[in-house]
Amino acid sequence: MNAHRSSSSPASEKVPRRRGGGRSRRRRGGPPPLLRAGLVAGVVLLVAGGLVLRERTEPSGRSADAAGRPAASEPPASREVVETDGARGEGRTAEDRQRVEVVEDGKETGTGSDPGSIPSAGPGTFTTASGDGARVGGRERTLTYVVQVEDGIGIPAGDVAAEVERVLAGERGWTADGKVGFRRVSGGASDFRVRLATAGTVDEICGRYGLDTGGEVNCNVGQDVMVNLKRWLLATRYYADDVTSYRALIVNHEVGHFLGHGHVGCPGAGRPAPVMMQQIKGLHGCRTNVWPYDAEGRLVTGPALG
Repeated sequence: MNAHRSSSSPASEKVPRRRGGGRSRRRRGGPPPLLRAGLVAGVVLLVAGGLVLRERTEPSGRSADAAGRPAASEPPASREVVETDGARGEGRTAEDRQRVEVVEDGKETGTGSDPGSIPSAGPGTFTTASGDGARVGGRERTLTYVVQVEDGIGIPAGDVAAEVERVLAGERGWTADGKVGFRRVSGGASDFRVRLATAGTVDEICGRYGLDTGGEVNCNVGQDVMVNLKRWLLATRYYADDVTSYRALIVNHEVGHFLGHGHVGCPGAGRPAPVMMQQIKGLHGCRTNVWPYDAEGRLVTGPALG
């Protein structure tokens, strides 16, 4: 490098040599040229190393304080990994992944219920909603019913009773024929029972009559209208944004069985799906519908299924 060349001596000046050596004499005023070059190179390496270290410890896009630590407002990296992996179902047990896949495929979210937190089995004992309801519907025959909730699932029986009463009193419900009526009671003899229970209890009670509910669906056996807790909380993909309406479909469908109605199919593309159609298995071109009758008082039905 020219920066270390001396201009104080003429080019023809002879440099005296030490006895027994061939190295040039050290000049006054600083280190020899080779040492200077080494020092400069060392400084350059230190600066470059500092830049590399800074890039490795402070990823682009993140703020840091004066000490080089990430700003306090940033979430820790471990939290980001957990949230990302959780969204894909990674880092979970096979059972948890299965629950997530069912829910995501069916779009059964939006209720605030965590599928993993819903108990799959219970004690098989029930609490009956207190008080008696008003009679609704026709006077040709009035059916009495009780509402019961399995113990330990954290849902008040009174809340479920209020929803069931609302459904059975609906203007487009089973009372729309002007003949059948309903009245909720809290004790004594009753015509049928609406029972909200865990999947295991539903499977056990329905299984006594030879029905396989598979931990997923509801049933009507004998005087029991069995409502699967999972369906009550999560609905299905077709009703993911309107769980309340799906609860009406559950009640109307299973009470319909108690009234003697069998399964029917879709009456045609674009038409309302009958409540006695197994909508959980697909709409087959029909539109969602949770009421037995239409606004004109006509029964919504379709071709009978064997």
